[in-house]
Amino acid sequence: MKFQNVIEIQGATNDVFEFVADMRNMPKWNYFVMGVTQENGDGPKLGARYHQTRKTDRQRYEIIRYEPGQSLTIKTIPGSSPMFERHLRFEATANSTRLIDEMTLRTGYPGILERLVVGRTRRAVAENLGKLKELLEYGQTQLQDGRDTYLASIDGAEAKK
Repeated sequence: MKFQNVIEIQGATNDVFEFVADMRNMPKWNYFVMGVTQENGDGPKLGARYHQTRKTDRQRYEIIRYEPGQSLTIKTIPGSSPMFERHLRFEATANSTRLIDEMTLRTGYPGILERLVVGRTRRAVAENLGKLKELLEYGQTQLQDGRDTYLASIDGAEAKK
């Protein structure tokens, strides 16, 4: 099943793209993701693979499309559950960046149950995007599970605004 969320983030498109494209940042704005490690190379690029640990499962995925500053697509590697493909587009607006997040999710559940899970997932993704917005605009956020996260400054220290 497919769904889409859109959010406006105050910030330069390239900066928003660079932060979001580095999947290792996901635990800073997605409360359900506990950790992401890169399996090959260092930093986002076409073919980069990641291992993601969530509260209830794990996935491996790969960047299958990478257009710096514009878009990227990640797709789970066979054997991961649930299976998904996520396409993120970044559009410059007058004073911000519009992030369009399109996801195709395959849970493996039968019809009505999958629709319920996908609806719940869409709402959770929207909440997480709100946390991303807060983190990038203010330098910190509190995730739904109570974790406080901060943007790192240039020298690696935690930024607190």
